[in-house]
Amino acid sequence: MTKSTLLQTIVVFGILAIALLYVLWRVVKTARGKGDCGCGCGKNCQCKKKTGKEF
Repeated sequence: MTKSTLLQTIVVFGILAIALLYVLWRVVKTARGKGDCGCGCGKNCQCKKKTGKEF
């Protein structure tokens, strides 16, 4: 492998690692109930308090 190919590979793996960490952080935050439920109202939405809806 040449230097440019190696550098490109390292950059791609770095971006993928950052994306994976971000997704895991969002999943954990949402699972703990501290994140957005996905309705678009923000983290203080009233959807979580309504019965019959599962998030």
